[in-house]
Amino acid sequence: MRTNNSGGQFAEQQREKFTRYISSFQLKYYFAVDTTYVAKKLRIILFPFLHTDWTMSCAAGGSGEPVPAREDVNAPDLYIPLMAFITYVLVAGFVLGTQKRFTPEQLGMLTTNALFYTTVENALVFVAKYVLAIQQSLNIWQSLSYTSYKYVGMVACLLLYLCAGSTVYYVALIYCIVATIFFLLRSLKTFILDCGGGGGAGGYGYSADGGRKRKLYLLLSITVFQSLVMWLLTR
Repeated sequence: MRTNNSGGQFAEQQREKFTRYISSFQLKYYFAVDTTYVAKKLRIILFPFLHTDWTMSCAAGGSGEPVPAREDVNAPDLYIPLMAFITYVLVAGFVLGTQKRFTPEQLGMLTTNALFYTTVENALVFVAKYVLAIQQSLNIWQSLSYTSYKYVGMVACLLLYLCAGSTVYYVALIYCIVATIFFLLRSLKTFILDCGGGGGAGGYGYSADGGRKRKLYLLLSITVFQSLVMWLLTR
């Protein structure tokens, strides 16, 4: 009985530590989702042309902080990117199995490759922010969220390949690339083009127009790179 109590206390202590760790990095905000949000967000990612209102809601009280994802479908989250990433690895492994090219090591290689490209993408985002002197736009979790939404479209492409073959896959890939770029252009506009403070437009001696132009370069570089990664990781 005493051992069970000790084990329960240890588990509770670890849970509290994990909760504090998540909170310290503000990760709790990005996992505050529910079923309704997930369903709506997936629909927006796959069919962004049908979505009209891209405005993000802010918390009451004038703090300017965005509300959690479960209260605003336009807010970024990390739940869908994480689940889509895991699903991508499993579906890609299954595709390799249908081609009789699967080995247990392939799952590790798929995961490593996907993590590599994700790391490179986000590193390039922050290098570009530094080079272009853009201080206020995406934080690390927002960047990770938006650069990982493409895994939803990638999973859809692989599933369509399994159902209908390579021709349908290429058609689906072209559509998903266009849809992902459109989704990112409309979503990231809030964080990059419309964010206040303009990334050092005054402090670095740049005009307001110059600051907006540099932000536009960052936005376009993020969206264009998505198409290359989507092709590389599904081909």
